Amino acid sequence: MTTSISEIRKDFPLLMSNDVIYLDTAATSQKPKCVIDAVQEFYEKYNANVLRGLYPLSVEATERYENARKTVQRFIHAACPEEIIFTRNATESMNLVAYSYGMANLKAGDEILVSILEHHSNILPWQMVSRATGAKLKMDEAFSEHTKLVAVTQVSNVLGCVNDIPELVKRARACGAVILMDAAQSAPHMPIDVQKLDVDFVAFSGHKMLAPMGIGVLYGKERWLERMPP
Repeated sequence: MTTSISEIRKDFPLLMSNDVIYLDTAATSQKPKCVIDAVQEFYEKYNANVLRGLYPLSVEATERYENARKTVQRFIHAACPEEIIFTRNATESMNLVAYSYGMANLKAGDEILVSILEHHSNILPWQMVSRATGAKLKMDEAFSEHTKLVAVTQVSNVLGCVNDIPELVKRARACGAVILMDAAQSAPHMPIDVQKLDVDFVAFSGHKMLAPMGIGVLYGKERWLERMPP
């Protein structure tokens, strides 16, 4: 059964109230009415400080917050909800890996490998880490015994190229490197199983996949998160 474009448009208030054809979803998606309604419902019925308050409304808000973490866990097939860290966007997620993992674990002589397809948000943090630690940043060069971190997009935001993540993980493991996957463009459009892919970190944004602005996700294997300073 197929759904017509006109039927799909009905889910999006902005598209129904504007005579516009929106083609910039790779930058940010429009928000369907169910998402807008869910945000409104939370603020009308459940808004309270999460994770800290012990009064009933705060407990309810915290439960909903943690249930959202479990939803994301199921969505990307993480091993446990503790592997899901909420951030503001994919950029902040990648910066968190760079500054919390990279600064603590990379040193002079190590190599950071990125691809030429990377968004600047997956290049600039590694430039900063490279300058601070003495590690060498390489772009589209061969893996070596000095490669300690690989940061690569799953799908290019410009060309739509799909990287062979399993092959890159295999090569990273051969030289003892960890791998960060930028899933900002892939998470909205293709299934992601972080356990099957065996990636160490994954970053993506909610606003590119129908969610509100200001929501991002960092997935990290629990053993790495436990070693990373806040």
